[in-house]
Amino acid sequence: MVTSNSSSTLIMYNETNSSMNYTTECTFNVQLFLQYIGTPVIIFGFIGNFLSILVFSRKTLRSRSCSIYFLALSVSDVIVLFGYTVENLLYHGYSIQLLSNSFMCKLTIFLIYASTDISKYLLTLAAIDRCVLISTYSKRYRFCRKSTAKLMIVFVITVFSLVNSHILFGFDVDEYGACLPTSEKYKYFYTNHYDSYIDLFKTVLIPFITIFICNAFIIIKYSHRKYSLPSNASLRRKSRRRREKDRQLTWFLLSTSILFIILSSPSEINDFVRSYLSQNFRDTYSCQLWAYTAIFILMHQTNHASHFYIYTLTGPIFRKEFQKLICPYPKQTNKKFVFHYSKRQSITINDCPHDDIHNHPIIIYSDKDVH
Repeated sequence: MVTSNSSSTLIMYNETNSSMNYTTECTFNVQLFLQYIGTPVIIFGFIGNFLSILVFSRKTLRSRSCSIYFLALSVSDVIVLFGYTVENLLYHGYSIQLLSNSFMCKLTIFLIYASTDISKYLLTLAAIDRCVLISTYSKRYRFCRKSTAKLMIVFVITVFSLVNSHILFGFDVDEYGACLPTSEKYKYFYTNHYDSYIDLFKTVLIPFITIFICNAFIIIKYSHRKYSLPSNASLRRKSRRRREKDRQLTWFLLSTSILFIILSSPSEINDFVRSYLSQNFRDTYSCQLWAYTAIFILMHQTNHASHFYIYTLTGPIFRKEFQKLICPYPKQTNKKFVFHYSKRQSITINDCPHDDIHNHPIIIYSDKDVH
C-alpha cells in the first residue's frame, strides 16, 4: 500500500492505482466526522471569506496596501475551500465523486496546491508590508502602497502557478475513475519528494520563518514606539485615524499569523513524516493514519475558513465597516434634526444682546411653528 496525502488532498491507493476508501473499515468514522464537523467549517468558511471580500473592498479599508493583501487572501481562501470541498469533503464525506473527469481532476488538484501556496505567501507579504511600514526605512512608503501590493500579488500568483504546473501533467483519471498520479515515476516524485520535504520547505518553513521574524520586529517596534502629533487639530485627528487603521491591520496580521502556525503546521509535518514510514507500518496502522490525516487536513482548512471571524474579533474598524455593509443607510432624520437645532440655537443666541442673555429665555422654534 502506498499513501499520498498533501496538506489539502486525501488520496489513498495501492500499487495497482485502484482507489481504496478506508472510511468504513476503521473504528474512527471519517465519513461522519467530515459530515458533522467538516461541513459546518466549510459553510462558515465560505460565508466568512465572501464577507471579508466585501468588507476589504470598501473604500475606507482598501486605501491601505495591507488591506489589498487581505482582500487577495480572502479570494485565495475561497479557492482553497472549494478545492477541499470537491476533492475531499464531497467524496469522503458524501460519496460524491466529481473528479472522474480528467479536466476536473487536473484542475482541482492544481488549484488546491497553488491556492494554498498563494494564501501562505500573501500572508507573508502582509507581514513584510507591516514590517517595512513601521521601520525607519526612508523609502518605506514607496513599498507600502496599493500599486506595489497589486504588483506583488500578481507576482506571487504567477510564480506559484508555475511551481505547481507539473500537477496538470502528472495527475489524471485512471481506469477505475480515481484521480491519481499518472505514472510510477511521477508517483514516486510526488509522494517522496514534492509532497514531502519540498512542500514542507516552500509552504511552511519559508512563510513561517519570515512571518515570525516580521512579527517579532513589529512587536518590538510597537512596544518602543513614540508618536509625535502635528500641532494642527485637523491633522492630529487624521493622524490618529491613520495610526489606528495601521495598528488594527497589524493586529489582523498577528492573529492570522498565529492561527496559521497552529492550524497549518500539523498537516504539513504529518505529510513529511508519512513519506518516511515503512510500508509495513503503513499497512499495519492504515486506519489510524487515515484518521489523523483527515483531522489534520480539516485543521488546515479551518485556518482558511476562520479569517473573517478573527478580523471581527480583533478589529473595531473592521467591525464598523462590516456594520456599514449590513446597514448601509443610517437614519437621516436624526442628523437633520440636530442640524436644524444647532443652527437655530446659534441664530437665536447671536440675536440677543450679550448682557441680556441670562435674563431672557432662549426659545427654539421649529419650521412648523414659524410657518
